[in-house]
Amino acid sequence: MHNLLTDPIIRIRLSGIPAEAARLSLPAVFATLMHDEIAAFPALRPHQVHAWHMFLAQLGAVALHAAGRGDPPEGEEDWRGLLRGLTASFAGDEPWQLVVTDPAKPAFMQPPAPEGLDTFKGRIETADDLDPLVTAKNHDLKSAQALEAELDDWLFALVDLQTMEGFLGAGNYGISRMNGGFSSRMFLGLAPPGGAGAHLRRDIRMLLDMRAALLADPAFPGYRAERGLALVWTRAWDGAASIGLEDLDPYYIEICRRIRFVEEDGRLVARTAGTKAARIDAKAISGLTGDPWAPIDQKNGKALSLTAAGFGYRQLINILFGENNRPPPAARSRALDGSNDDLLLIARGLARGQGKTEGFHERFLPVSPTVAGAMGVEEKRIRLGSLATTQADDIARLAKILRGAIAIVASGGRPLNEASKDDYARADPFIRRLEQHADTTFFPALWARFEAEEADNQDAAKKTAHAFVETLAREARTLFNEAADTVPCASIQRYRARARAERSFNGRLYHEFSFLRREAPNQSSLTEATDDELDSETAAR
Repeated sequence: MHNLLTDPIIRIRLSGIPAEAARLSLPAVFATLMHDEIAAFPALRPHQVHAWHMFLAQLGAVALHAAGRGDPPEGEEDWRGLLRGLTASFAGDEPWQLVVTDPAKPAFMQPPAPEGLDTFKGRIETADDLDPLVTAKNHDLKSAQALEAELDDWLFALVDLQTMEGFLGAGNYGISRMNGGFSSRMFLGLAPPGGAGAHLRRDIRMLLDMRAALLADPAFPGYRAERGLALVWTRAWDGAASIGLEDLDPYYIEICRRIRFVEEDGRLVARTAGTKAARIDAKAISGLTGDPWAPIDQKNGKALSLTAAGFGYRQLINILFGENNRPPPAARSRALDGSNDDLLLIARGLARGQGKTEGFHERFLPVSPTVAGAMGVEEKRIRLGSLATTQADDIARLAKILRGAIAIVASGGRPLNEASKDDYARADPFIRRLEQHADTTFFPALWARFEAEEADNQDAAKKTAHAFVETLAREARTLFNEAADTVPCASIQRYRARARAERSFNGRLYHEFSFLRREAPNQSSLTEATDDELDSETAAR
């Protein structure tokens, strides 16, 4: 019932103006994506986008490899044949149907339960409640609201659950492709110009291209080169047995929960059962499964996790250029990109805590072919990391100067070494704004500086580095002026406090960044005044 291979279940919007709506089967989705004609999946929620992309890329690569084909086809019937070929032993297409009444047979992303559904005591009645997104007391995103959900709402929630979920208490184990139950499966990859279809085509080809290297890499499990289990939901699961990695295809599409869809009064309901063990026996490898989109912590031998800090410039410096880290294959340029156009670096992830969600994080960074190519060359990646660290240090130095100047104002004009923790804390909102401003310009400046160095144009590289600091220094000065007028300070002391703070700001700024002196603004009379003059003026007030 509701066969993904034949039934038009998935809602899409086609590219073009106006954006035409349609409903497609899964093979038709593949075919339309190969023509890059899908603009959107209306039922796909933002935090589900990368799960759906990875599912399609893995499924496409597995199907093509099994058929001995090296290039994705463009026709719906071709794709239907490829997908059906993965489950040839199921004459009724059971592994592709959302509902299969016989529990001894698989359904889509739902493993067989030969013992029946008597132990499936849990009930989930809405698609959004099936989704792994944990809401906080319904404050941010309401849960269990999709009472009139359509089939693709359930489909996307099921894919997200089975391929992205973590540990949620006894009997609810998480996926193998992350480094712990409270971790997350991060997505980091390069997308070519175009839409979701162009990105999918690139990643399917990438998976096929890197398959042999993955199988030969001793850092990852010893998967089966041929005839490994790829669609994990096709194998029966009693909730106690785990599958060893050595039985799997390197691009296996996993499931982590025992679940079966049933129809009641014309509506889907999910019945669930707990398990005594994780479906994939992978605890010992801490997420090092060879996931093509997962960055790696090489020092500690595990997949990197996303934190609540998301993808700020400091976090991306660590992920992309960290000394002990390695970006995934999907984030490194490859010859198969086939053009000199800019690429888009996409970072996505749902940060997960213990029994909570710490935000869905997403970032898009345009990347030139020069920079993208450097990601895959260790010597150049290290050089990028060195430049990134230098820029981050410049930001930290400016923040320290700004924080000190604001602390002087808040203290009423006392020397820095006499300012209290509370005085320094007054600067926190302004430092956050400086960091936000720096974040917007950080990577364009980094790419430009690296490209100038690659072209052996040291003059341009120096100008780019100076321009980055000059822009931030102007912003820091603007923030200082605002803070000097607004942070709490006794009115009788503000004149002296501001003058001393401004003098400190300018003195430290030009000491740290001497090249800024050539563009130094006219100094105010307050800055030039002596302490005695300032004290006299304060007394007069």
